[in-house]
Parts: sequence; structure tokens; C-alpha cells
Amino acid sequence: MKIRCYIPNILLTILLVFVLLATLLTAFVRTQVLNADSFRTITEQEQLDEKAYKSLETYFKTRANSTGIPAEVFMDAIPQPALKEGINASVAQAFDYLSGKTETYEFTMDFTLLEESVTQFFSDYAAEHNVVKDKVYEEKVASVIAEAEAEILFVADTFKMSMMHEKGWLGSARHYLTYLLFAQAACLIVLGILLILLLLCNLRQMSHMLYWCGTAGLTASLLLLAPCVYVTQTDYFAGFAIKDPQIFAAVVGFLELLVSRAQSMAILVLVISVVCLVLFGIIRAVSGRRGNALEQETE
Repeated sequence: MKIRCYIPNILLTILLVFVLLATLLTAFVRTQVLNADSFRTITEQEQLDEKAYKSLETYFKTRANSTGIPAEVFMDAIPQPALKEGINASVAQAFDYLSGKTETYEFTMDFTLLEESVTQFFSDYAAEHNVVKDKVYEEKVASVIAEAEAEILFVADTFKMSMMHEKGWLGSARHYLTYLLFAQAACLIVLGILLILLLLCNLRQMSHMLYWCGTAGLTASLLLLAPCVYVTQTDYFAGFAIKDPQIFAAVVGFLELLVSRAQSMAILVLVISVVCLVLFGIIRAVSGRRGNALEQETE
């Protein structure tokens, strides 16, 4: 290859590495990080509904010692499947807000059974102890229901979408989500332009496109794969200082899922790049043999 073609190919390949990385990362954020299905996968994988149920059971049993209200009054009205629906609903409602389907985010659940259960308990208690159902009585019932609902929402909001909304993080993500789409489109356009320029530089030797693209893909995949392997091998996220086992399982499980999928994406690009380089080597070898055969025939 002539030096005037070699240098442009190197420069274009270096640019291609970084643009390919940017394209992969923007696509990864849109399809994996900002994807409600990824959170649902963690809910299933880490059995977050079971952890949430146990957490609530412990809370209401502890509260029963001071309030005198049996934990069953609350737990029978909030079965584990309902908690699972609540966890998924907190994520779904957050993504509806992020995507612009709703203008506000406010995580809610259906507490009809809970309200009926608490109301019935107080009603039975009032009948048994001749308690007058006056304004004070009604306020007490409402207060107990409100406290129970707040705790259930807090526990069911495993991924802390409400906290992120209160801190303004969801609002910021909603604002920049549009820019992410434009960034991905820009990366794809620049990627296409670089590939066209590489093609123009190698019109006389089209097989060299395989070499330069394979080299760029190999480099980009290794740059992406290296931190993933490090995090996986060192069990990096296990050192996070999160006391609540439910939140720890949710956060660490989600991060490990993202690392695993990023690693799979890097390996896929790596395999494709190696295939390109192998094909280049085969084509080069075949061309070399044909050239030698022609020389021998000429002699």
C-alpha cells in the first residue's frame, strides 16, 4: 500500500474506533439502561417482590408491638403478587414520564383491599370496646391507613424512582433523552461517512476495507470489554455499602446485568471484527497464490 493511502487509512481507522465506541454506548444506553424490561428482569432474577414482602412483614410485626394492630391486617391485604405489580408499576410509571407519555411522575398503587381491611379492623374493635366513631376515630383510621400506604410505597419503590424524581434526576433525564436520540443519529451518520471515506481510499484494493474495519472493531471491542472483564472478575459491585438487602439486590443486580450485556455486545463486535480480519487474510493469501501462479506462467 502506498504511503499516501496508508496514512489516511490509519487516521480514518482511529476516528472509526472512537465513533464506533460512541455509537455502541449511545445504543446501549437507549436499549438497555433506559429500558423498563431490564428492571423487570432484575425484579424476577433477584426476587425483589419476595424481599419486599419480608421487609414489610418485619415492619408491621414490629409496629404491632406498639400499635396493637396485628400485622395480618396489612399483610393479608398486600399479597406478594401485588407487591411485584407495584415494583413493576413504579418503573413503568417512571418510564412513561421519561418518554413524555405523562407530564408528572407520582408512584401509586391500588390500596382498596388495605383500606377495607384496616377499616374493618377498627370497626370490629370499636364494636367490641364500645368506642364512639367520632371525628377522632375517623382521623385515627385515616392516619393508620396513610402510614401503611406510605411504607408500602416506599418498599415497593425498590429502584427509588420517587427519590430520583424528588432530586430532579428523572426530570433531567427526561430533558436530555431527546439529545441522546440525536447523539445516536449523529454517531450513525458520522460512522457512515467514515466508512465511505475508507471505501474511497481502498477502491483499488477492496479487501483492505475488511482489514481496516476489522482493526477498528477489534480495538473498540477490547476497549469496551476490558472494564467489563475487570468489574466481573473483581466482583466490584459487591463492595457497595448499601444496608438494605432489597435495595442492594436491586442496585447491584441491575449494574451486573448491564455489565453482562455490555460484555456480550463487546464480544459480538469482537467476533465480527476477527471474522473480517480472517477473511482479509484468506483473500490476501488467495490473491498472493494467484499472483505467483501468473508470474510462473509468464516465465
